[in-house]
Order: sequence, then C-alpha cells, then structure tokens
Amino acid sequence: MTKFETLFGIKESEIKNTCILMPLLPKGALNNFGIKNLSKGKIYSSGNANNFTLINTGIGASFTGDAALYLGDTNCKNLILFGSCGLVKSSDDMDIGSIVTPVECYAMESFTDMLLKYHTFKTFYPDTGMVESFLNYYKNVQKVTCATLGSLKLEEEYASLFADKNIQVVDMECSGFFSAATQKNIKAMALFYVLDIINEKSFYNKFSVEDEIRLFSSIKSSAQCLCSFIK
Repeated sequence: MTKFETLFGIKESEIKNTCILMPLLPKGALNNFGIKNLSKGKIYSSGNANNFTLINTGIGASFTGDAALYLGDTNCKNLILFGSCGLVKSSDDMDIGSIVTPVECYAMESFTDMLLKYHTFKTFYPDTGMVESFLNYYKNVQKVTCATLGSLKLEEEYASLFADKNIQVVDMECSGFFSAATQKNIKAMALFYVLDIINEKSFYNKFSVEDEIRLFSSIKSSAQCLCSFIK
C-alpha cells in the first residue's frame, strides 16, 4: 500500500479531475452527493462519484491544506472546499443557511497570533474564472470576504477588526486551502453555508426549528448544485 492510499483510503490513480474537500460531513451529505460510503485512511476518508472525488478532511487549515498539497501530485485539476462558516453580523441578505463564496480570505490561522493580537495577515484568493463560472450558474450565492481563524473562543473578541477589514464570514480552513492550491497550481474555490452568527447565534447554541430547516435545505441544494456544476 502506498503512502497516499494509507492516508486517503483510496489509490492515487482513483482520484478524479475534480475533488470536493469537506471538513465535516453533515447528516445526509454523502447521499446528497450520490456517494454510498467513504474509504477510511489514516487521516482522510475518500470516495468517488461519477465526476468527482469527495474527501472528508477533518477540521483545520493544516489538514485541508495538506490534502490539497497531496492532491497536487495526482490527476486533480480542480478543488472545491465545501463546508460551514460563521457570519460576523447578520444582515437583510445574509443569515443562517445563506450560501456564500469567499473571493478574498485573510489568514488568521494562528491561535497564538490571535491570542497576542498580532494583526499582520496575508490574504489569499480563489481562482477567479472558476468562481465566476459557478456564479453564472448559481445566482443565489453571495461573494464575501472571509477570515480563516485559529480559535472559536477568540473570534468573539474580534468584531472591531472584522468590521475594519470588511470581513463578513469566518471559517477554519479556507486560507490554508487557497494557499496550498495556489502553490500547486490547482484551480480552487470555496462554497460555504452559514452555520452560526458570532455573538448572536453562536455555534454552541441549539438551533431553532426554522434554522435547522434552512440549514438542511441549504446543504442539500448546494450539494446538488455542485454536482451539476462539475458535470
């Protein structure tokens, strides 16, 4: 068994041209993508649909970034990060269940830098052509500026910085994903559903019935749209 198969659960030769990376697998996610099950590797779990490979990476910029680096040595030419994000502030056009795509992402991945208030952050970007092509197909997605964070607790203290930089959503993978894809010359984009709102509807609070319904619908419709887009 090769190193790649040990880590990913499938052979390097089985990797499709397009890969979807998912930090978490919400209930019903595999069924939404038409995949029966994933093969478990030491770090990642992977499975194939007709036109793409889906990989469960686990949470964090390092895990997702490493996956992109490994995939850079395979047949993979297109990467899509699909997962959840937190909304910095609710608005008339964004709430729980809204679907967004980052067009700019601040790298705030370091827990220590966040703790010590070290505020020099690099920015990373998706493939513009890939994003625009997707948005032409799926017009209900909003462009946003994202920050990838290293702490769920500390994010609650950063409202003023987020406002200053017009950061609309936060996640824990995107900047590492974009930087790794750029390094490997792989086209990449991210698609997020809003799971929580900082200091308003926190990730640790129980969802209302209405929010649960919106989330379930958003995840299902996003998965279906990604499948159609990849075709």
